[in-house]
Order: sequence, then C-alpha cells, then structure tokens
Amino acid sequence: MNDQLSMFGEPENKPAQKVTKASLSKTIPVSAEKLYDRWLIPTFAGNWMFGEHMGDDGVGDMNNEVRPGGAFNYTVIRKGCEIVCSGEYNVIDRPNRLSFSWLENGEETGLAAVEIQLEQAEEKTKLRVTLHVDRAIADDPSPIKQEWELRCKRLAAQLSRV
Repeated sequence: MNDQLSMFGEPENKPAQKVTKASLSKTIPVSAEKLYDRWLIPTFAGNWMFGEHMGDDGVGDMNNEVRPGGAFNYTVIRKGCEIVCSGEYNVIDRPNRLSFSWLENGEETGLAAVEIQLEQAEEKTKLRVTLHVDRAIADDPSPIKQEWELRCKRLAAQLSRV
C-alpha cells in the first residue's frame, strides 16, 4: 500500500445488501387513478394501511410530500406506543408506478422499499406490490409479506364498496 494512503487506514469493505423480493397481486374493480390516490392521500392511506384490521393500530398524524425525493410520515399508535412510519418517494409515475422506502421510528425494519405497479384493464386495475426485504435485517420475509397482504386485502375491500 502507498505510504501516503496508509494514514487513512484500510478501505472499509461493506458487505453488499442482500435483498429478497416478495410479490403479491390483486385485481380491484376501480380505475388506476382512484387506486393510486389511495396510496398517496393520507386519510385514505391511513384507513387501509393501518387501523383495527392490523391489530390494535390507531392512526395519528398523516403527512406526506408527494414528489420524487419527498417524504412521508405516518404516526400510528400500536400497543400503546407511538410509531412513526416514514420514508421517501423514489418513483412517482401517476397512475402506473410508485416506489418508496420504509422506516419505523427512523430505523430499518427489514423492509427496504415498496414498489407498486398498476395496470388498468377496462373497469378493473391489477395491483402488483413488490416488497424489497433486506435479508441482513429480516431473515424471513414472510411476516412482512403477510402484513402487506392484509393491507392490500383491506384496500381492495374498501374500494370494492365504493
């Protein structure tokens, strides 16, 4: 090694992030526009993403800045504790794609990112959700997938009644 570089120490070799993808899909009898809104408008998102169907979740403040690089913060009361689910929007391609990161109380939960794709066919929209799970944090992605399956089931049920 060059002596001039040795004062900075050895370069850090960070292990590459091992990400597993878990996918789910649902066909919902509404337009892609209406479905897309349910992901971005805080009152709608709070209604299906959190709440009684997720256990004893209560919904608090719901804020977002809808733009690539914009942030969201959703406060949830779970088992008497306040949890802030937050992240950053990576892709906003209305009404086709949406991608965002996911943190809880500022920490990684194993769910590195959520990506949705919408394909409208006649009066129905196929929703595809891809969960990017960091295997260094979550050994088993199935609980994360189950949680999002429950959320998407609730979303579909709400929109089927509209």
